[in-house]
Amino acid sequence: MPPEPEPLNGDEPLLQGGTESSSSGVAAKMSFMRVSSTPGDENGVDESPLLDDDLTTSLVPNGAGGAGGGPDNNNNNNDNEDPRQRYLQMAYERTRWIGPYLATVTMLSMIILVPAAVYRAASLGRVDVGAFDSALVMVLGTVVMSLRLVYLHLTHWHMPDVQKYVVRILWMVPLYSVQSYLSLRFHDARIYIDAIRDFYEAYVIASFVYYLMELLGGQERLVEILQSKDASLGHHKFPFNYVLNTWEMGTEFMLQCKHGALQYVVMKLLATILCFMCQAAGVYGEGEFSWATAYPYMTFVMNFSVMYALYCLVMLFHAVNEELCNPINWRPLGKFLCVKGVVFFTWWQGVVIYYLRAHGIISDIGTWSAGEVANGLIDFCIVFEMVFFAIAHSFTFSYKEYLPSRYTSNLAAAAAASAADTEGGGGGGGEHEGGGAGAEYQPPAIRTLDRPLSFQDAFWSSTVPRETLNDIQRLRGGVDETLARATDPGAISMRSMAGGDDDELESVTRNLV
Repeated sequence: MPPEPEPLNGDEPLLQGGTESSSSGVAAKMSFMRVSSTPGDENGVDESPLLDDDLTTSLVPNGAGGAGGGPDNNNNNNDNEDPRQRYLQMAYERTRWIGPYLATVTMLSMIILVPAAVYRAASLGRVDVGAFDSALVMVLGTVVMSLRLVYLHLTHWHMPDVQKYVVRILWMVPLYSVQSYLSLRFHDARIYIDAIRDFYEAYVIASFVYYLMELLGGQERLVEILQSKDASLGHHKFPFNYVLNTWEMGTEFMLQCKHGALQYVVMKLLATILCFMCQAAGVYGEGEFSWATAYPYMTFVMNFSVMYALYCLVMLFHAVNEELCNPINWRPLGKFLCVKGVVFFTWWQGVVIYYLRAHGIISDIGTWSAGEVANGLIDFCIVFEMVFFAIAHSFTFSYKEYLPSRYTSNLAAAAAASAADTEGGGGGGGEHEGGGAGAEYQPPAIRTLDRPLSFQDAFWSSTVPRETLNDIQRLRGGVDETLARATDPGAISMRSMAGGDDDELESVTRNLV
């Protein structure tokens, strides 16, 4: 696997979000430039604006529209254009409007073909054929819409530290859809297919935790924000208060939330391997609540694991929701519901369907047993739901949120609002980080590239989960042991930003934050 790529051409990113403390400093960053390949340009800079909203920004060379990408950028150089550059420019301009039409055609195709598949199955008297055909149409539509959104992110890779987690989350919908269809179509191998799907579910929950951290500027910044919060946020509600100690706001809270998500990844991996072994030995017994089968024991343990992972996610979301909405509104609620909704529906609908089967409401149909009918119904419901989650993802995880022009505009607006509050005596962000009256709140710094990484580099950057594997290794002994290691010699002292009290000193190693 290649290493995570650095900014192209060895250039430093033109944007470092939050490094400017005034609206004028932020506004100065709003003029994006690109290196020009025109020989006649003495300064080597094309002062045309960077159109970071173009569909194929990272796929077209600078000479063929480059970062500017618009027709005006090439009018002055038409005499020097070779045929290949002219062809690329024409293809580049045409692909900009394909995406919306592709999504529309996909939706219309599903609306027409799904009823047609059901009608064909009804005329043949085959319920399974209708389920197979209609599910296949929905899977194709879901995959097309999801791949388009993933493609847009990979070709607009301006915030690599944030967007790599977005892409990992986006892959959940097409993977769920395809694997559920395969489970429906080849129900004899359902256990093996669903085990892989469920493992990716755990991976997505962990990725969403990392995603929230990066939106806030990284782990160090998150610790500072948590230290400024009310200590009551670390208290647990019933019934968790009987089994969990209070989490101290700061490093411990952050590590507990991360540990809660990562433990589910490890538990799901172990459960997947154990499922394969038990099934091969003939003792798994899916859906059978018998003392002699492994299914009830594994289900009991995994239910607690997923509940704790989701609980930690809710705790983190509740603690930092204000910072995720202000001064830059990342629309966290919609993103949270999209991630949690997939887990919620896939788990609870399975519980309901198994309950109906246990009470005889779901019975044998043709050559399918009641158990196969119940499992097939679960897979079909997932395929159906993924169509709507694909649509929801296109709005909640839009690539446009991470464009330099959009991000810089948000920073400028936040700086102007902070300056206005300060002049008006509002304290200008005194509620954040424990700042006093008149203190100016600075939005978190997010590494932003003026020109996106190449498609290949962006793809590999989103694929290799180095931080997840490293954190699993660091937290293998639990949060208490990890915090104890932070007090060893060589640790970096980070004082609480809330009040500056020496008693609020926390020792945090470089490996932790």
